[in-house]
Amino acid sequence: MNPGDYTGNYLPFFIILVLELCIGALLYVFIVFVVCRDFIETKKLNGSYRILLCLAVSNVCLTMVMSVGLLDYFCSFGIFSKVNTTYIYFYLLFFTVSLCVWLSASLAFFYFIKISNFESGFLSWVKKRITSVIPWMLLGDLLVSLVSSLLSSLYFVFSGTLSGNTTDDSPSMISIFSKSGPTFINASIIDTIIPFFLMFTTMLSTILTLKKHRNRMKNVQTSDGEGWRSYERVVCRMTESLFVYGIFYTTMIIFYFTVIKQMKSRFWLLLLVLNAFTPVQSVLLILANPRLRAAWKEIFLCGHLQEMLTNCKEQNRQ
Repeated sequence: MNPGDYTGNYLPFFIILVLELCIGALLYVFIVFVVCRDFIETKKLNGSYRILLCLAVSNVCLTMVMSVGLLDYFCSFGIFSKVNTTYIYFYLLFFTVSLCVWLSASLAFFYFIKISNFESGFLSWVKKRITSVIPWMLLGDLLVSLVSSLLSSLYFVFSGTLSGNTTDDSPSMISIFSKSGPTFINASIIDTIIPFFLMFTTMLSTILTLKKHRNRMKNVQTSDGEGWRSYERVVCRMTESLFVYGIFYTTMIIFYFTVIKQMKSRFWLLLLVLNAFTPVQSVLLILANPRLRAAWKEIFLCGHLQEMLTNCKEQNRQ
């Protein structure tokens, strides 16, 4: 597949796809910056920030891997001309995708453990030792991602669907998707179905727990109205996240049934929806975290300038 045949027709889709990748990468770099800045100031990193930092770094790596494939498609670098480099690329792609999903599941599990109450059992033990459990959880995410991506890559390699790709004058990531789409989607489902199931389960349980707690706080007539409103915001953000994850996986299944056909605009539309996952998730993470929201307002909404203007107005009134 020659990129020149599609560059003109699909250039708008390509531009939007690049914007999605750039926005997602910049937002996750912002998260890394805020977490590192807080760590330098406080000399400590809480549990959620540890997972969030790893999740941000993994998403930046995923964006870089996708960018390499898109640049090769657009500029014809010939990265996919050799089967070995193609296998290495898709292993890295499977690994970064798997790591991002497992870390997202770990973050959802962390909130589930922190918010839920357990009288006894394993989850009660985890809740009491969550700080010491998190490093092992992150290490487990890394090891499981390495193994699952290896299995997905082996399935992809031994399926034999890439045997005809080297006959193209300039094979690319897009041409491989269009020719071996079902195999790639099968491998992706194998790579992500377990963490997505865990993520759905823990997030849904957390949402139900938060709603019950919110109802109790609303029924009990206390002066702490801001308390249950904060819980309501958390429920809203987690529901939005669950909706985004559902859309992502549903689109992936739809992608499975359409990618086997000749590449049309529908292929690019679904590709845009799939890659919108990274920037949308980053926005939800920023909105759900008070420190990240405050840092966003401070850095990008000129928080210092607004504070100076407010002080000047107060001085003029006095």
